[in-house]
Amino acid sequence: MSEPFNQIDVQTPPVRRILVVDDDPDINRLLRARLTARGYEVSTAASGEEALALLADTISDIIFLDISLPGINGLQTLAEVRRRGLDAAVIMTTAFGSEQIAVEALRQGANDYLRKPFESDEFRRVLECTVQRLELERQNRVLRQQLEAHHRRLLSEMERAAEVQARLLPQIAPALSGFQLAAECIPARDVGGDFYDWQQPAPHLLSFWLCDVMGKGLDAALLMATVRAVMRAVVRHSPPAEAMRYVTNALIEDLMQSGRFVTLFLAQLDTTSGRLASIDAGHGLAFVRRADGAVETLNDRRGLPLGIVPDEQYDQRETILNPGDALVVYSDGLVDARIDLDLTPHVLADQLYGANSALAMLDRLVTLLAPVQMPPDDMTLLVVYRKTGQG
Repeated sequence: MSEPFNQIDVQTPPVRRILVVDDDPDINRLLRARLTARGYEVSTAASGEEALALLADTISDIIFLDISLPGINGLQTLAEVRRRGLDAAVIMTTAFGSEQIAVEALRQGANDYLRKPFESDEFRRVLECTVQRLELERQNRVLRQQLEAHHRRLLSEMERAAEVQARLLPQIAPALSGFQLAAECIPARDVGGDFYDWQQPAPHLLSFWLCDVMGKGLDAALLMATVRAVMRAVVRHSPPAEAMRYVTNALIEDLMQSGRFVTLFLAQLDTTSGRLASIDAGHGLAFVRRADGAVETLNDRRGLPLGIVPDEQYDQRETILNPGDALVVYSDGLVDARIDLDLTPHVLADQLYGANSALAMLDRLVTLLAPVQMPPDDMTLLVVYRKTGQG
């Protein structure tokens, strides 16, 4: 797990080393004396060339840099200091009447300037302000670096969580006599709260479900893992009505405490007869597209989502899937992503015209999301298709 951010240390070493650059030895001695008295380690240079040579070997926190220097002048020395990317504050020193040059130095990267002769109060103010700014900049730099490292760790953990969640989804559809099954889950973020799953308790029976945990992201994904574990443990051979009683009893306490709810479509298919028994717990997004194009919705006995009330009773609905019929179950992420298309069951059923396999139907529906750059919610689709005699 990542280190909690409020425990990250942003301390930086104190400002200690100062370089004074001036061709006037009296100025060098004066500044050295004032700065040494304040506890700083001071070195001096009489030219820009000498200063740059010293800076190549010794780290300085603050540089007092005279504008008028022999050879390389103060502005040229300042430019080289900034080109090297040295972590040092620069205070330009200038004779009275040269303020315009000092302003130009500020534009080129100096932190402040002092006029000669140095008044005691102004010297103290400029030095203290420069030290405070330098320490704050360094702390902010360390903080940004630690924030970036923390963010990279979070991204890495989210990527691993997404990989784990993807592996929790069924990887291979079971072989079903006379039927095809296809499904896909597309989270709006790295991880999400939608999922589908299935179990085959007997060669002629398929239990399957599609769940949508309220919300998205990591918190929804954590609750999704809990719901998945419960579903896998209690569904097994039980028909939907019986399985829902187990599911409700197992999940209600966690859902009520978390303040979350889960919509669920749970079904069991008997492949020998085509009988489909299903329960809709607040989901409402399932329909059968008949072979002749007619649409039969399956939400007329819809109950409340899991987690709303502890004693909700769910009615089981039954229908027959005949050759050429397809059951389509989906989450509201599909509808929300394309509100411009008003994706009612009839509109979605029209998209399936001419598709003659579960995978082809799934691809038709997933293609609807192609223009969407960032889906507003997780999107999950599940298609069960009963093959025709020629299929």
